[in-house]
Amino acid sequence: MKRKRRNTYLVSALTLALVFAVVILIFRDALPGIGKNLRAVPLWGVLLLLVLGFAYETMESAVCLVIIHHKKPDCTLADALRVTFLGVFGNIATMGAGTLPMQSYCLYRRGLDAGSGLGIMASEYVLHKISVLLYATAALLLGGEWLRGGANGLARYILIGYAIGALIVLALTLIYTWDRVLALVLRLLDGLLHKPKWAGSLTQLNREAKKVLLVPSLAVKGIAVSLAKLFVLYTIPYAALRLLGCTALTFGQAQLLAALMLLITNALPNVAGVGPMEFAFLLLFAPWSDTTVASSALVLYRVATYFFPFLLSVIVFLCEENRSLKGFDAQSAE
Repeated sequence: MKRKRRNTYLVSALTLALVFAVVILIFRDALPGIGKNLRAVPLWGVLLLLVLGFAYETMESAVCLVIIHHKKPDCTLADALRVTFLGVFGNIATMGAGTLPMQSYCLYRRGLDAGSGLGIMASEYVLHKISVLLYATAALLLGGEWLRGGANGLARYILIGYAIGALIVLALTLIYTWDRVLALVLRLLDGLLHKPKWAGSLTQLNREAKKVLLVPSLAVKGIAVSLAKLFVLYTIPYAALRLLGCTALTFGQAQLLAALMLLITNALPNVAGVGPMEFAFLLLFAPWSDTTVASSALVLYRVATYFFPFLLSVIVFLCEENRSLKGFDAQSAE
């Protein structure tokens, strides 16, 4: 137990150190200015950003809870929060490899079989991607004229983001809901990987995801909550810029740029969630403020949406690990 805990601390520390090193590398030329800007941010402002970051994760958990309730009505928001933060931990600490296993096991311990857990998390991912496309479309319809007048060269990034986002949604929806597409994918996987175990996992996932994605009332409710979640997330860049004294953008304009930022990240590869977001943030927000101010706002944004949630996820992971070990010890004693 102690060894596992030490390994957890080590992996978490190394991950944070790696991400911090990447941040330093990206902003090495502007570090003095960024440091000066960040020191000027009041404590209440930092706390506000952390609250918004936690509110976003809570809304993510609310989406999860909406989907879970169709299978297990007695699940609570606290259960969904654990699932969400285990996803955060798995995405960062294991470079994404441990995300679904951790979340599925957490749901399993709360009475849901492995197939249901995989189906729930897969469905949530699809609804999230749909929500990103819908929010960006609505924001462009409302503020597209303003954007065309002041931001050149963004069209290709936006189009690529739309194309890749739509392809992801279409491909996953077909695999999760259409048996013929699933059968084709299984044949391809069997021919390429020769691993029959994929068939069982994907079949279970397909069966459970259908119960979400093909139920209009459930899918609409999940998308509605996910849109509210994105509203909270897109408020953070605006708050960060205002705390740094930047008044060039209205609330609606900042919402539009933030929506496009998340859309563009669809088109870029990432490692543990690092890389595309930094590029897209500076691409969209730097033209409307001083580059140093935009970089400072990016640091605040990542603290609220990346570092702080990851620290909370470490705590959740350790608590879940303790619960699992206690349950294992109790079974052994019997």
